[in-house]
Amino acid sequence: MTRLKIAVVILFIILVTHTLIIKSLIYFPYPELFLYPYLTNNGLTPYKDIFDQHFPGLMFLPINLDNLGMNTPEMARVWSIAVVLIIHLLIFFITYKILKDPLKALIANLFFLTWQPFLEGWVLWIDSFLPLFLLPAFYFLYKYINKTKNSYLFWLGIFLGLAVVFKQVIIPLAGMIFIYLLIFGKKVKPLLYFLAGFLPLPLLMIGYFYFLGALKDFWFWTVWFNLTTFAKYGRKGATFSGLIRILFIFSPLLLTKYLDNKRLIMILLIFIFGSLASASSRFDFVHFQPSLPFVAITAALILAKLFDQTIFKIALMGFFIISVVFLTNFYRGHISSNVLFFDRQTYQMSDRIKSLTDEKEEIFIFGASPHLYQMSKTLPASKIFVFQFPWFIMESEERLVDSLKRSDPNLVLRDSSVEIEGWKITDYAKKIDLYILENYTEVDRIGNVQFLIKKDKYANRI
Repeated sequence: MTRLKIAVVILFIILVTHTLIIKSLIYFPYPELFLYPYLTNNGLTPYKDIFDQHFPGLMFLPINLDNLGMNTPEMARVWSIAVVLIIHLLIFFITYKILKDPLKALIANLFFLTWQPFLEGWVLWIDSFLPLFLLPAFYFLYKYINKTKNSYLFWLGIFLGLAVVFKQVIIPLAGMIFIYLLIFGKKVKPLLYFLAGFLPLPLLMIGYFYFLGALKDFWFWTVWFNLTTFAKYGRKGATFSGLIRILFIFSPLLLTKYLDNKRLIMILLIFIFGSLASASSRFDFVHFQPSLPFVAITAALILAKLFDQTIFKIALMGFFIISVVFLTNFYRGHISSNVLFFDRQTYQMSDRIKSLTDEKEEIFIFGASPHLYQMSKTLPASKIFVFQFPWFIMESEERLVDSLKRSDPNLVLRDSSVEIEGWKITDYAKKIDLYILENYTEVDRIGNVQFLIKKDKYANRI
């Protein structure tokens, strides 16, 4: 067998192994990925009726995860597996093109296999999708620095523009690449090709929300809110143990100075650090997923270059031993069939809502899992929705109280035990809670969640 055929067989084994790992781990598909597309497809206008800080991606556009079939946790896991497998293929292809050796290219895939699950690879969030666009973007930039063909920059721009539509934190990365091209090329024409690819999709996105009459709301939530209220109250700093783990995983970058192709290393570092904007605002491991493939490629380049050196082999052994310790603790705590926010009690609550309401009826959920709207095929009061985090309630509590008064829903779910990062919901959403207590009475309870109906209707029943 040729080296390429051997590499393909090993890559297939890696793909199967990664699939089995994802199927065996605890799973957390973010509720937003189910709820936002469902609400959008049921008449709520993003940003105007659905208050959220993220760019639309596959949540708020006419083509979204709901009408693409990802509306159960089982389908979400299929999407997670598919995304990871495509990333593996892209990593192999790109590393093979750089190293010209398929067996050495597998090093990058092994690195990704090792650390992708650890960096909250059991989570499905917007960041999980970003490597699908960033890896092709990197490849076209790599092609350009080796052969200055302007069409490569057009495709670089296309993929970066698509990534921006998913998450605005890619804008700093695009800015870094623009500056690099300006310094590297010192010509206007290549920049125009890049901008010709990059700008259309974000401009179409802006035009779409202008057409919906939600451009002002889009600007407020995705720009102003992020820079003000969220920046002050919603940030999540790094823990010491989390920071140690990240520094360890990213430690191969310390050896990039020994690599010969400085232009290649420069663009790798641009993609690695340029894609970390999310992690700077909330230090969750899933926000490191966009940069991980590029660390994997860098690790492969370093191993291919330095493997013959004795001191490097010693360092590699130390890296391996510490990795085993980290991964043993990780798998000990994460092998499970549990799907967060889709437990038995949540399904019981969904069934109970269905028994008390008609399809597409407006209800109000306070504190309890908000994706119960999607699970029970109901809609939020007055078709106004926001995730009830403290930093969102600060900007929207009055509108939510008004939505309750206008819609006057028959059913309200209330969980007064909810606490978000030290904030009790009954404190930071006191006006909403007070209105519910004054106008509704409990008729059922599942766990901590009360099922309440209007007091006047309850009086009529008895």
